[in-house]
Amino acid sequence: MPTKTCSSVPPRSRVSGRGFSLLELTLVIAIIGVLMGIAAINVVGAGERAKKKSTVTSMSTIDSALKAYRLEYNSYPETLGLLVDFQFLDAPVPRDGWDKEFYYTLLAEGKQYSLISYGGDGLPNTDDDLDAAYELTQ
Repeated sequence: MPTKTCSSVPPRSRVSGRGFSLLELTLVIAIIGVLMGIAAINVVGAGERAKKKSTVTSMSTIDSALKAYRLEYNSYPETLGLLVDFQFLDAPVPRDGWDKEFYYTLLAEGKQYSLISYGGDGLPNTDDDLDAAYELTQ
């Protein structure tokens, strides 16, 4: 009587249909690479947008303090530090999103002022500057 042998190895025709081909794996890796590239670009841009929004928020806070100072003393202060000294702002004076001081200048005999952030490069008159010039309405 012939003995039956139990083989744990399936026939060759069944094994070839179970795995992924090299082409399929390459395609999946390429798709993942493209998606990671898109995500990296969005993350880098989000950091700069956040710094810009932070700067605009700080400028708005300083603007409110400047207007309150003007209402009380009928002119704008010589420096932003006076806003802290007279308790119109909490110490220290807010900085821009790149952790640099704002450029503040009085114009037109104290009836106007210029408040500028030189942006990430810290250089005046470049595309990344944020300017907030306010004029007194009389």
